[in-house]
Amino acid sequence: MAGFSFRTLFVSFAIVLFWIFVMSVFLFSPHIVKLFRKEKSLTIFTFPMLIDAQYLSKFEKETGIKLYISYYESNEELLVKMRETKGRGYDIVIPSDYAVEILTREQLLQKIDKRKLPFWDTIDQRFLGHYFDPENEYSIPYLWEVYQIGINKAYFKKGRPEASWGLVFDQEKAPKKIGMINNAREAILIAAFYLFGEIENITSERIEKIKKLLLKQKKWVEAYTDLRSDYLLLSGAVPVAVGMSGEIWHATRFEKNLDFLIPKEGTFMVIDNIGISARSKKQDLAHTFIQYLYTPEVMSHHADKYSVFPVTTNVTLSDYFICSMQKIWKEAKKLEFFRNVLSEKQLNEVWIELKAN
Repeated sequence: MAGFSFRTLFVSFAIVLFWIFVMSVFLFSPHIVKLFRKEKSLTIFTFPMLIDAQYLSKFEKETGIKLYISYYESNEELLVKMRETKGRGYDIVIPSDYAVEILTREQLLQKIDKRKLPFWDTIDQRFLGHYFDPENEYSIPYLWEVYQIGINKAYFKKGRPEASWGLVFDQEKAPKKIGMINNAREAILIAAFYLFGEIENITSERIEKIKKLLLKQKKWVEAYTDLRSDYLLLSGAVPVAVGMSGEIWHATRFEKNLDFLIPKEGTFMVIDNIGISARSKKQDLAHTFIQYLYTPEVMSHHADKYSVFPVTTNVTLSDYFICSMQKIWKEAKKLEFFRNVLSEKQLNEVWIELKAN
């Protein structure tokens, strides 16, 4: 029996060591690998659908700077890795607005040298000076999107439905099947916006009302998904889906019966930003790469390829692209951000209860 207990203890200890090793590799691999890289190189940490690999190769040929790319699926994953590594192993990161505020507060980003960015005057002023970086000292707006409601017009026999968040939250207005975003922060704050017309002053009483609304909505949610609202609409799985403008606009390019609605109550804007890790020692190389991303040709290419909107005013866009942006500015009564008004603990508690029931 004693031998069995010792073997059991040994195996358990080995398993724990194995998982510690796996997690260490997961978190610190960029830092470890970077030790063996050439000095003239940059490590980029980004969402998958923001930078085209073809244009990365072009940059490498033109400058001789080697680029290494790591991807994350959410801002939460970015925050975890940046916190655990203290930013070591990364040079350039591309966080969304609320993540910029957190990274700056935790001193994980360094100041941008705007003197090395001649394109600065081409940035649309509407994307500068926001809550997450009022002076844009640590971040440069790159691409932007808004949340929309994608619809299949063929489903609505009586005509185009009212452009309202009620189309996904009100059972009398919502179809029997809808697609909903699979992100705690975004789903909870959109629900708060629908219920209260604001995301400020979210008391414990309001949190209970949000939770009740999301639990009720779950009855007609066919799928919770990130970055797949276009697939849900194109496949015919649902006639209505909440998603980013890029996804939904991309779907409308392939199916004439698909369209998007800007909720009359207002919606949420997401600005993805360029930042430099506080631990990076390659500021000059980083600024060179950033300047390349903002050349009109490269900015226009990424906007068109990923169906996202550029922040600069000197790019060439299709008429449909321009009309889509104009529609947003015209019809969005209010553009809110997914600000840090709730703690990560509060967000997780609501989301866990929603998924568990």
